[in-house]
Amino acid sequence: MRRALARGVYRKPLFALLALLALGVLCGQAAPIVLRDGLVWADVDCNGTTLHFVVDTGAGCSCLNLAAARRLGMHLGDAVNVAGVGGWAVGYHCGGFAGSVGGMRLPGQVLVLDLSGPARACSRPIDGLIGADFFQGNVVRIDYAEGTLARTDTSLGSAGVKLRLENGVICVPVAVNGGRARWTRLDTGCTDSLIWSDAAAARAMHAGRTVALSSPRRGAMPALVAVGGMAAHAMPVKCCAREIFPGEAGLLGNAALSKYRAITVDGIAKRLELSL
Repeated sequence: MRRALARGVYRKPLFALLALLALGVLCGQAAPIVLRDGLVWADVDCNGTTLHFVVDTGAGCSCLNLAAARRLGMHLGDAVNVAGVGGWAVGYHCGGFAGSVGGMRLPGQVLVLDLSGPARACSRPIDGLIGADFFQGNVVRIDYAEGTLARTDTSLGSAGVKLRLENGVICVPVAVNGGRARWTRLDTGCTDSLIWSDAAAARAMHAGRTVALSSPRRGAMPALVAVGGMAAHAMPVKCCAREIFPGEAGLLGNAALSKYRAITVDGIAKRLELSL
């Protein structure tokens, strides 16, 4: 009786440990995220300092705000011109960034620039951006429902929507109102649903309305939008007469992506999964 009881006592912790190990393998590393100001935020640890980063798949590389770089005492490298939605800015190459999110290392090479302008539309300063380089070569899941950013070892294979890299960022095929699909930037750093380069649609909009990321509803028209051949959904679309970035049809923003339970970017198989 005593032996049987002992076996039962020691067996349960062993099974529990094995279950936790299996769960860790399945889930990989994960970090908590929060949806605020229309953006995905995650806390980044840098040598014991907590920084507030935006998860921005539309940024070609991970970035650090100039003020945060100064607080960390980081040395700025060569200056470089950076193209943004609103025009050009000056940034600085910077190596040796020791940031991690939920135990996941961020790229050590970052671009330092002044993010105070975009931060004016937010309720807190933006210390940096987790860019597309975090997703390339990895399988990363942004789970809006669970509030987690997770890296896994399970590739999507041939499932999901095909991705491609354009201008160093992640692009997906998007079609509007039954038109042909065009490569569009997957941009969790954009608070709109979709910004679309269409001269005819732009001319049909009311006079004086322009594309402005700080006012997501202004100048938007309802349209049916399909991503990668999936079922079309009605969403507000802003139209502009010219391409924002060369070779790209526009920006598929966080207002549309956050309607899904989760999105998984497979930077290995070049696939995107949109989970309802």
